[in-house]
Amino acid sequence: MQDTDNDSSGAVLLNTFVIKKKRCRVYFHRGTLIWETERPPYTRWTLPLTDALAARFADGSVPISPESKEKQSSPPTSSPTSFVLHYAAQGPKNKWSHHTVTMSHTEPRQVASWVKTIRNYLKNISQRPRKILIFVNPYGGKKKGLKIWEKEVQPLLKIAEIESRVIVTERAGHVRDTLLTTNLDDIQAVVCIGGDGTFAEVFNGLVLRTAKDHRIDPNDSNANFLVPSLPVGVIPSGSTDTLAYSLHGTTDVETAVIHIIFGDTTGLDLSSVHNNRSLLRLYASVLSYGYLGDVIRDSEKFRWMGPQRYDYSGFKKLMANKGYDGEIELLSDPCHPAASTRCMQNCTRCIQHMHNSVPDKEITRKLIVRGKFFMVNGANVSCACSRSPLGFSPHCHIGDGCVDVILVRHTSFINNLRMLLRLSSKNKTLYDLPFVEVYRAREFTFRALPTLHLQSENEITASHLLSGLSVWNCDGEVIQDPNVKIRVHCQLLKVYTRRVQENPDEPSCFCSL
Repeated sequence: MQDTDNDSSGAVLLNTFVIKKKRCRVYFHRGTLIWETERPPYTRWTLPLTDALAARFADGSVPISPESKEKQSSPPTSSPTSFVLHYAAQGPKNKWSHHTVTMSHTEPRQVASWVKTIRNYLKNISQRPRKILIFVNPYGGKKKGLKIWEKEVQPLLKIAEIESRVIVTERAGHVRDTLLTTNLDDIQAVVCIGGDGTFAEVFNGLVLRTAKDHRIDPNDSNANFLVPSLPVGVIPSGSTDTLAYSLHGTTDVETAVIHIIFGDTTGLDLSSVHNNRSLLRLYASVLSYGYLGDVIRDSEKFRWMGPQRYDYSGFKKLMANKGYDGEIELLSDPCHPAASTRCMQNCTRCIQHMHNSVPDKEITRKLIVRGKFFMVNGANVSCACSRSPLGFSPHCHIGDGCVDVILVRHTSFINNLRMLLRLSSKNKTLYDLPFVEVYRAREFTFRALPTLHLQSENEITASHLLSGLSVWNCDGEVIQDPNVKIRVHCQLLKVYTRRVQENPDEPSCFCSL
């Protein structure tokens, strides 16, 4: 029995195919593909086509469109009697992987009908990108960006029939400058293969491009930026890849590519950093003053060491145990991060903020905190990574319009070591350490004490050397100005991710059939 409809979403198909030498009844209806063995041991598999990547004849060909038929000088030499379904399955540790299943039938017309119906369904998933702009950073992390593109990313995009325009970055600022000037009319998404710094260049370029197009002054610290029309994907190849880890729950490259192919997006908060004159930067992961600022500044002298330079500089600065006087003024959320739920797939808190259903009056408490700090952090996401499974603030939400402010008071070397060991723990957080304070804020300002009246960036740098001021580590880049205002822009960027599931089902791979 077979009933086909021009609208693939309403199509109903039923037939018997041979899968791994077993006869199986195969059904397709309402976007779900089901197959089950006809004889014992009975096995039944269900695959939502939202998890499918492509359908092709077993010889690798695809159905010929009417336009292609007109151009063909001779008919095809064979009629395939089997087709291959490419799909993705979620396994342990939030990783998705690519799999295939081959279905055979004696009648080529039946095979052609199934391939056409499945392909039409996938084509009609509107959020899936068809043409993307990809930036490859060949220098970041372990300098494997080009290899990752050639060996892991390009083959999957080819299977999913996604056309890509590739730009290999040549210098710092290349991505940002390209996005500010190039024609993006035929592009449906922007993807980067790199670390947090490369990703930061992408969204800084897109947000500033959108602001320019709509005549928004980015140097106004009270400006309301508009969401760029193009979603963004990040494929990790950096040193820490905290954004990829926070979005996907893993730094696995295949998972990131599959999430881009799926086309599902979520809103990601971005935070702006202004001094009293201009916008310094937008960031998505963490802005840190003190210890991590010292590390990023010092590590620049040891770039030849690769990622190990961070360990070396980190040890030096930990031993130095410097403290910095400052004042933080913040507009605080009454909800302490520790009392919040974890940010997972279909996060209620983020959904409420997406629909602006949380009134401003809920965040009204102004606080001023002064003291000497080992580290001041503004975490936009949990900042989890392989070295820090829970991150700075495990309960930080990616789309609630707030930043978690983590203040580490200047204390003993032993306490600093305790704090760093907590960051590497799989089950303990910084929240209960007596010298750590955590606040959730919509915006905050930091002022170094005593206040320095500086006129130029050169003067700022000289003053740092004289007065012992730190710098800001902003997504792995240095911001020299110590006095800044940070403001969160709720879900300013659309990013590709399926997010982390709180209670994932058992791994669902059909290859064992």
